[in-house]
Amino acid sequence: MKKINPVFVLLVITGLASGFLLLQDSMLPQPVESGGIPNERLTTKEAAVAGTSYPAVTMPQADTPPAVGVDSKTTLMSASGSETGTSAETIPAVGQEHKFCVIGLTPKTSSVFVAVFESEAGFPKSELSSKTTVVSTTEGQVRFSLELPQNQPIAIAVFQDIDGNGTLSKNQIGIPTEPYGFSNNARGLLGPPSFSQAVFKISDDYDRDELIEIKVR
Repeated sequence: MKKINPVFVLLVITGLASGFLLLQDSMLPQPVESGGIPNERLTTKEAAVAGTSYPAVTMPQADTPPAVGVDSKTTLMSASGSETGTSAETIPAVGQEHKFCVIGLTPKTSSVFVAVFESEAGFPKSELSSKTTVVSTTEGQVRFSLELPQNQPIAIAVFQDIDGNGTLSKNQIGIPTEPYGFSNNARGLLGPPSFSQAVFKISDDYDRDELIEIKVR
């Protein structure tokens, strides 16, 4: 029997091992140079090592629910006259604060809407006013302060929202069923008074401690 040359056996083993290593290397994911096309088989970690960055993913934003509540011209006040909340858009302050008292209210937990008009446009609808203040009350009268412009025609319309629907309720023929009133305690003959009947001005020398009274019926 022929003897096998040990050197030949060693060369065969070495050759097989080298071939196996080359085959294993060919099966591994190849590195990607910066600016190249990333190999689809690369994992996130491998891509980072290879210099490949993935685009940032932006999560869809949920729709922002519309604001619910008063409009941008409405201010809420407690019965003491302090503001309890305002809408997102606040009207710039002008003039000075003056004290008001609304009397003749129905003693009941409710809101009193005080609408300020600087022109006859929209008068006396509170939703068309320059600014509307809502005061909470439980008694037959309520006191509060309003910031009003000086030396400018102003008319105020007031109503007590007893049923809580946010508007002056009326019967089938259009007659108000909730207490309402106007500055100067003006009254119309067959409807609301005109702007000129309810208008007044706050002069520069007006006594801010003087109480302006409005009676509702």
